[in-house]
Amino acid sequence: MTWTHTYEQMLDKAYSELPAIKREESRFEMPALKANLSGNKTVVSNLPQVAAAFRRPTEHLLKFILRELATTGDVKGSEYHFMGKFRPEFLQEKIVKYAKEFVLCSVCGKPDTHFVKEQAATFLVCEACGARSSVRTIK
Repeated sequence: MTWTHTYEQMLDKAYSELPAIKREESRFEMPALKANLSGNKTVVSNLPQVAAAFRRPTEHLLKFILRELATTGDVKGSEYHFMGKFRPEFLQEKIVKYAKEFVLCSVCGKPDTHFVKEQAATFLVCEACGARSSVRTIK
């Protein structure tokens, strides 16, 4: 029995017939906050949409932002007004911080999480990997 192809030729042929490996793209995109300045206030127009993308109550996200900015704010219609002038990039950093602390799983990094409250503690439970980690309560 004689071979018509060398080992290297067969290996090249095998590699060329392999399907392309697709890199897994994340299905989760960090939502961008739409903010603009109005006098001495910063107005955010899409806070409920950002909270919905995170699958979190708008009130929870609002409390977090108010605490992080150390300011007060109020709701006027569909807009959220924060006392003080804050750059959109700075506010976006706060959204990323919120996602890392209250949305993304600390084990697998997926956004498939929800809160479970047990007595005085709140846990972030991942639906993808089953991990469970405690999170701080925002007052």
